[in-house]
Amino acid sequence: MTQPPGFIDPSRPSHVCKLNKALYGLKQAPHAWFHRMTSFLLSVGFVQSLADSSLFIFRHGVHMATRG
Repeated sequence: MTQPPGFIDPSRPSHVCKLNKALYGLKQAPHAWFHRMTSFLLSVGFVQSLADSSLFIFRHGVHMATRG
């Protein structure tokens, strides 16, 4: 294994990057990404729409913002 092009460290030529977890390229990657994003948005106060699961609503006083 060699260092990837553009990330070569001349002072450490034998060191390589270790990939801990890959999401891309897997069949469940889009689902895993959406689940992680959903968890984050819900944790910061967004509410998921019952009509459209990809629509998130954030209310702050009289102001409203959507992410979808």
